[in-house]
Amino acid sequence: MTMFARVATATSFAAALACATTSLMAANSQPIENFARRPQMHGLSISSDGRFVAFLSGANDDTVLMTYDRSQPGTAFKRVAASDPGKFDIAWCRWANTQRLICGLTGNIRGNRYAETPFKRLFAVNADGSLPRTLEEPRNEGNMFMAKTSVRNFSMHEGGGMSGINKGGNPASYANWHMSENSGFGRSGFALASASSVERQDELFDVTFEDPETVLIQLDDDQDGLNTVYVLNVNSGARGIRIDESPPVRRFFSDSRGNARMGYGLRADKAVYYAKLDQDKEWRALNSTDSLDPANPLQLLAMAAGNTAYAVGPHQGRDALWSIDLTDKRPPQLLFRHPLVDVGEPILQTDRRLLGVRYDVERPYVWYADEKQRELIDKLERQYFGKWHEIVDSSDDKKTLIIQAYNDTDAGTYYLYEVEKEKLSKLGTAYPELDTSSLGSLSYITYKARDGASIPAYLTIPSGAAKKNLPLVVMPHDGPAARDSWKFSFLRTFLANRGYAVLQMNFRGSTGFGKKWKDDAAQDWGGLTYTDIKDGLAWAVNEGIADPKRVCIMGWGFGGFEALLGAMRDGSSYRCAVSIAGITDLSMYQEHGEMSGELETRRAQMGTDRAKLRQLSPVENAASINIPVLLVHGTHDWRVQVDHTNALTKALNKSSKKVKTVIIKGGNHELERKSDRMTLLKEIEDFLAANLAAS
Repeated sequence: MTMFARVATATSFAAALACATTSLMAANSQPIENFARRPQMHGLSISSDGRFVAFLSGANDDTVLMTYDRSQPGTAFKRVAASDPGKFDIAWCRWANTQRLICGLTGNIRGNRYAETPFKRLFAVNADGSLPRTLEEPRNEGNMFMAKTSVRNFSMHEGGGMSGINKGGNPASYANWHMSENSGFGRSGFALASASSVERQDELFDVTFEDPETVLIQLDDDQDGLNTVYVLNVNSGARGIRIDESPPVRRFFSDSRGNARMGYGLRADKAVYYAKLDQDKEWRALNSTDSLDPANPLQLLAMAAGNTAYAVGPHQGRDALWSIDLTDKRPPQLLFRHPLVDVGEPILQTDRRLLGVRYDVERPYVWYADEKQRELIDKLERQYFGKWHEIVDSSDDKKTLIIQAYNDTDAGTYYLYEVEKEKLSKLGTAYPELDTSSLGSLSYITYKARDGASIPAYLTIPSGAAKKNLPLVVMPHDGPAARDSWKFSFLRTFLANRGYAVLQMNFRGSTGFGKKWKDDAAQDWGGLTYTDIKDGLAWAVNEGIADPKRVCIMGWGFGGFEALLGAMRDGSSYRCAVSIAGITDLSMYQEHGEMSGELETRRAQMGTDRAKLRQLSPVENAASINIPVLLVHGTHDWRVQVDHTNALTKALNKSSKKVKTVIIKGGNHELERKSDRMTLLKEIEDFLAANLAAS
């Protein structure tokens, strides 16, 4: 797909870019394409019998599905299918049976005015690349642009071994939890998916053990908010009803044996969970899910042994992991909690069995349901110091595991582990071209906010640099209902490689630190959240880490909004600001939420005081911005429409401000394609060199 960048400058500073010194650049700066590339490996999955490994691999702007046959040692990875850049991408792949993969396709389109929410489809293909088939259900309703989004002509790009692919790894685990964009478990950043729309046909529910040619999916084809579970033939695409709509159940949960044993619904606008065991004829409401806190009920994750299930729910102000009795005969039992942070996202196998749950303290951890797996991880981390390890998938007999090893400079090196032989075999690495010795050093720190609160944060220092008087990029995260963690980032490591320190903070409003931490910043994006960010800069300056004359604030999405807020309010503290897919008009952002089904969520986050929203919106306060600004946005960004950047560009131009705007055709919110990130990183490199050069 052809990509273009549109540049708008109010006051040209191209000359400044050309004359900028390169003294900030690390002596061993690495090529931009090494950071911009899609990971060579991600989304690893192993077949239930342990024979095949599948993974997704980045190749320029493509995503390629690869497989490896363990029964044929020494053979190359096989290229099975590839995406069609600009049309469809492969989001995930799992094993439908021991020979056949089922994968989710995703794509964005842009209507006359707005970027549409992604549509989702399924396709299937054998491990050897044979019998590729899209599994799209024909329809006459739904998205008005459906005629343009049919995947019936999806090109599978079959071929042999992929040139340039070694046996190499995956990025930080996409892993096993496949969610819709509007879903995840609210408290800790993931929540129950809302009812599927006609544009979503990739809700894999479970495998069917009695018939290897079928899987179960759940859909809401008639858009009434109630899902139906279908049996889907992965060879022919034929489907039939397995479980019809069962009001008030909106969404079903599997018992990992192809049976719906749990459900979720609403009653008087309150979340209610249901169970249906073998002896039950009707769905029973579970009273135990709100026995701890009726206003904050437990949220089911997966079935456990017997008539029990795993659930996440409150414990002393934090989310914890609980065991729920589906017969409702005993109260919930606490399985795991951490006193400082919330339990995070689950790691689920294809059949929805729970491997473990993630949580982040100073670095990522996993609580495993199987204690033997926890012991294995502890052993590996003692043996391979400086790397963290995580089981991302397992064969049914648990004798063959896929393990991801990672740290702040390695997005993922992947291994097969044979339990009985205690043998670890390397598969590969996510970013094989990157020299990790020049990607900086990440450390966990805390600093005091002005009200005395201790703010958890991460500080990156360029490799070989003294922790003193450094050019600094302050980088608040997207969200705000998200968090930064101790992990690889292509942008952060690129900045470190170019000689910049980076400060990332989990300000009030972030998830992962309990309900109060998240709610403290509700409906006041310019309040505690903003001052927490500013106090982080003050800490870095007071500690002598940052040169106060060479600081830039940079953010993505919500972080872009905070960066622009910094330019509005505290231009004297920053030399420049970078907004990537940033929010510039809070009222517009709320209005766009109606298209994505997030209107109420956005109102709860920001409030509805129009005067306050205008007061905080950069587009309404462009005249207050007196430092150079770089704006980068993709035309297919449905989370934050490109209208935000276009409107701010116009306002800045009107006030004769220094702005450079780069619009990337076809780019989504994450700017995932290699070509998108090549453009992004080059623009950032030039912009920072021009504005943070030593005087």
